[in-house]
Amino acid sequence: MPSLFDKIYAKSPVWMQHIGISAYGLIWNRRRYGGDFKKKLIEFQSRDNFSVDQWRDYQTRELRRLLIHSYQYVSYYKDVFSKRHIDEAHLQSFSLEDLVRLPLLEKNIIRTKPDQFISKNSNPEKLHTYLTSGTTGTPLAILSSDGTDRSVQAAYEARVRKWAGLDYQMSRAMIGGRLVVPHGITTPPFWRYNIFERQIYMSAFHISPVNVSDYVRALNHFKPNYLVGYASAHFFLARMIDELGLAFYKPRAVLTSSENLTEEMRHKIEKVYRCEVFDGYSGVENCCLASECECHRMHISQDVGIIEIVNEFGEPVKPGESGEIVATGFLNFDQPLIRFRTGDIAVLSVETCPCGRDMPILENIIGRLEDTVIGRDGREMVRFHGIFAGLPDVREGQIIQDTISDFRIRLVVGVGFGKEEINIIRKRFEERLGLINLNFEFVEQIERTERGKFRAVISHVERHKKD
Repeated sequence: MPSLFDKIYAKSPVWMQHIGISAYGLIWNRRRYGGDFKKKLIEFQSRDNFSVDQWRDYQTRELRRLLIHSYQYVSYYKDVFSKRHIDEAHLQSFSLEDLVRLPLLEKNIIRTKPDQFISKNSNPEKLHTYLTSGTTGTPLAILSSDGTDRSVQAAYEARVRKWAGLDYQMSRAMIGGRLVVPHGITTPPFWRYNIFERQIYMSAFHISPVNVSDYVRALNHFKPNYLVGYASAHFFLARMIDELGLAFYKPRAVLTSSENLTEEMRHKIEKVYRCEVFDGYSGVENCCLASECECHRMHISQDVGIIEIVNEFGEPVKPGESGEIVATGFLNFDQPLIRFRTGDIAVLSVETCPCGRDMPILENIIGRLEDTVIGRDGREMVRFHGIFAGLPDVREGQIIQDTISDFRIRLVVGVGFGKEEINIIRKRFEERLGLINLNFEFVEQIERTERGKFRAVISHVERHKKD
């Protein structure tokens, strides 16, 4: 449900929304970059050139520390270890190879037993809640402390920004999933400015041939040092800029994430923005991080967590073979996730990188298969997971666009789902797309792809290039 801040923000004039965004940005900045952030950053950078043996020793130590902590303080894992007759003495000598003795962690287990994953030595009042995009269409709540947030940001700074020649103090433009432009607003500006971080936050829900000039005007005016956000959103924007022949300034780099960046998308963004694109893979769960170095190979950060690539039986596959990413996170001891099934499919490379770093390489990430929804005015949108946020009786949700104005909402629901939830979903759709036709279908299960992947959004509407 909307917070008090959200309600006030939605009814405020644009100038006051800029102030609200800036105040929010100041709080976030202190949370992420205060305290021991710089110390943690130095530690991450010091491990950049670890050898294979050094990485193995580091991961073994961190795995044992995580498992012992989980045994002592986390109810769910205490039960898991007990059922397998694993005690604290065993965990003190646990090896990386022993990890397969533990079960895979399904997202639905976390949804149904959230309290059992919270560490007993964490203060619940000081934990922040973040929602995942939800590969089953239903977001997952992830809790973490300020210390965890700073660790995550230190890893991102060391392995994403620094490798792209950037830093967190530079100005940036973000295209993300936050509704910075409130419901019903169809006129520019389609962005808001965070003065304390010199960040222009642009709506991902208004990119269309009609509106693209407003985006370009803002970016040419502020000239942020770099751009960041959804790969698809930057691709849509770059393609429209190219088709309309608009003049565009030259940023230092573009950082993309959250979706599969195809070669077509990379080529278009680099052609229009005239800079390099650096792609990354991570998640709100903070279990893993993979990012592109200067040679554009996607390295796994082994101090963020352990990544396994497994088959349908949970067994490791060989490099060069595709499998599901299963992650064990080292950064969040408030809500530890061990052998967490991400639902994303990837391939581990057999090659080494010219950059010289002894960090494994993800050759291909096949997951994150959300389709694009096309609005009446040509706007192109992805990331519709917020439609089902905060609705616990939506077990799975899938959005299918049949025509410009006709959508099917396929739902697996619990006993508490009713008319109120339907009205909330309708309102959220209208906030993003205006008046459309919604048809609800209630099913026992939503089909997966041949690779076992859930598709949260499917669109049957073809994009028409603007002449």
